[in-house]
Amino acid sequence: MNKQLDYLKVVILGQLTIEAIEDLKETTKYRQDVKFLGNRFINMLEKYVNQDFNTVYNNNEEMTMNVMRKITELINKIATSDIDNLVMIDAVIDKYKENREWFVEHASAEFLKLD
Repeated sequence: MNKQLDYLKVVILGQLTIEAIEDLKETTKYRQDVKFLGNRFINMLEKYVNQDFNTVYNNNEEMTMNVMRKITELINKIATSDIDNLVMIDAVIDKYKENREWFVEHASAEFLKLD
């Protein structure tokens, strides 16, 4: 296992979690225990994530933003899928892992350029 890559995942997912909780603050669901625990969790995460996230971000802003965007898009696709689609998404991921070369040849995926 690549410990550096594992830590990078934690940093990026930590930042996405902070942003998701911040988005939740704009809803009526962010009150009482959710508000208390959300604020505590953000404070805790920020202590561990901010400095390293800023280092990663400053190192390669475009790559960092594209990775975060793709993770968010994937989470949204999973969250809004019904059971049948989730089963199919899982199968497609398995097929991709089995034969990446075919997908690279027959499908396209691009990162966006930052303006």
